[in-house]
Amino acid sequence: MFSWFSLQSGIRGGGYLSQIDALRGWAILLVFFFHAWGISGGSAGSEPSLWFAYVAAGRTGVTLFFVISGFLLSIPWMSAMQSPDVAMPRLKNYYAARVLRIVPLYYLAVFMACVVSGSWDSGFKAFTFQFVGFEIFPFSVVWWTLVTEIQFYLVLPLIIWLLAGGGKRRLIFLLVLILWAGFYITEVLYNPSGEKIRSYLLTKSLFGRLPAFLLGMLAAWIFLRVRASTIFNTNWVRVLGAGALLLALYINAVVLRRTLLLGEWQSESGWHEHHIYEALLWSVVLLVLVLTRPFFHRVIVNSAMAVVGKLSYSLYLWHVPILFYVIYPTKERIGAGFSESAYLLTFAALSLSLMVSLLTYRYVELPGLNVKRRLPV
Repeated sequence: MFSWFSLQSGIRGGGYLSQIDALRGWAILLVFFFHAWGISGGSAGSEPSLWFAYVAAGRTGVTLFFVISGFLLSIPWMSAMQSPDVAMPRLKNYYAARVLRIVPLYYLAVFMACVVSGSWDSGFKAFTFQFVGFEIFPFSVVWWTLVTEIQFYLVLPLIIWLLAGGGKRRLIFLLVLILWAGFYITEVLYNPSGEKIRSYLLTKSLFGRLPAFLLGMLAAWIFLRVRASTIFNTNWVRVLGAGALLLALYINAVVLRRTLLLGEWQSESGWHEHHIYEALLWSVVLLVLVLTRPFFHRVIVNSAMAVVGKLSYSLYLWHVPILFYVIYPTKERIGAGFSESAYLLTFAALSLSLMVSLLTYRYVELPGLNVKRRLPV
């Protein structure tokens, strides 16, 4: 029935990593249940448990998506930098692949949102990858992340050109990085009044989320340098990997719980560096999974999560409006007694989201992925 479905669709140049699709699956589930909790009117309370922090602060899934993007997209470039036998990716093929992957489904989502809402002015901004925010609620809630992704797509070849160009270019890269870090610290991290945080360009654009992409790129560099080592096949490394994985997830839960205790506004305005901590910890999780086979890794990396990860882009674009239209009318009708049916509605919305995502993957994403796969790297 699903003979057309392949986890390797769109993969160019071989080297499919099921761990990455599984991580994508976990990332979208974190984001899904975060939005389900918010739309349901949930509150984590004054002392949320560590495990529940991953739900109530599940927006950390976006940070994980950014880390994965930095990791995957930089691998072909860094492979060429590390091996003289590997050619640098062609710029036109790189951008063609990004367009085929992102644009068709995104444009469909924006078009449908404009038809339903009538907000064509905001839709035009979205079509041109400008920040829209909540202007076409509930459809546009997640669109800002795609704008940030596009900014990274544009900048990545320049970063690689500077890094691969020898001493002078690397010096330029270092100076630009220092300049960015200075503005980031003074304009975002040191922000006692909280007023600067209102700017998308400062906090949610590539300017504010660059550390996640850079840490993903660093993870790619480490992966390529050490992946051939036989040490990762030993049992004691699997034990260490399991310990590192649990420790990273535990520390991340502590970070996420603190953001909940501070509140969204205060954590964003007064403790924006928590995004850096999350990205660093997700990078550790990613590296442990792709380099080792830690004990109990099948709990995280399995076929079911890989399938969810393959559908993650469709799920990401459709889940908020589906959650809203499934949950909110019932919440308004039932009121205080809603909490008793919230779980059933959430999982009904998840089932519906998966079905819709399967359809749009098959008829919108997959054609573009098949063309993308035939492009030379």
